[in-house]
Amino acid sequence: MATPQYCGFLFIGASGKTYSVDGYVSDVNGGLINWDGGAGASSSSPTFWIAPENVVLKDYQMITGTADTEKIRLSVNGRPTTHVLRYTVHLTTLNNRPDLSIGFTQGSQIGAIQISD
Repeated sequence: MATPQYCGFLFIGASGKTYSVDGYVSDVNGGLINWDGGAGASSSSPTFWIAPENVVLKDYQMITGTADTEKIRLSVNGRPTTHVLRYTVHLTTLNNRPDLSIGFTQGSQIGAIQISD
């Protein structure tokens, strides 16, 4: 049984500006993450976030408790990338999450696909 949760993405722009974007994880294999479009992340939020400048994803935080999915695959402009983030090492309760360095160009539609093992 799916147990939706929330997640967060921390991007650093080329200008040095920080972008903290919330996500809604429906916990459905193959489902897309819903990104905060300005009114909070929910099941009806957009399924991508548009980078306002060149950005680097520095941190991904996942709230524990999903039952059906274990990781996400990032996508750019609707195409899956090779970047897979497993929930277990990115939990909000961990103070030693890995420091990410995944770059995206300005205008990219950044998304994520939920995956089960």
